[in-house]
Amino acid sequence: MVFNKPNPLLSGKNRKAPFEQRALERVACSLRGEFFLEELSSWLPMEVLDLSAAGMKIRFESVFRNARLREEQFNWTDSRFRFLLKGEFFILSGYFLRIYSRAKSFFTVGVEFSAPAPEDQFKLAALYRCSVRRN
Repeated sequence: MVFNKPNPLLSGKNRKAPFEQRALERVACSLRGEFFLEELSSWLPMEVLDLSAAGMKIRFESVFRNARLREEQFNWTDSRFRFLLKGEFFILSGYFLRIYSRAKSFFTVGVEFSAPAPEDQFKLAALYRCSVRRN
C-alpha cells in the first residue's frame, strides 16, 4: 500500500477536480477503532471504511448509551481516534469534515488527520496490513 501516492487528478491541468477527489489515494479497508467525543467524555466505537495518510472515512451508530448523536456535533469538530495495534493503543488527532450519509442508525463521516508524523503514517500502514490479513 502506498499512502503518499499523489492523485493524478489533482495535478497539472486537472486541478479543478471534483470535490470528492483527494490529494492522497485512499484504500478500502475494514478496521475497528474508537473516537473520543468531548461532549459525552467517552470513546465511541467506529468502523474505518477507507484510509490514507491524510484521513479516513468512518461509520458509527447514531445512538450511544441512549444519547442520540446529532449531525452538527461532527461538522469540523476536533477529535482523537484510537486503534489497537500490537496490544497497545495508537492515537491520532484529527477532525470530522462532514457527514457523507445517514442510513438507518448509522453516520458515515469523513475525517482528516492533523498532520500525522512519519512514524504515525507507518503505524497507519501497519493497521491496514493487519486488516488485509484478517479478511
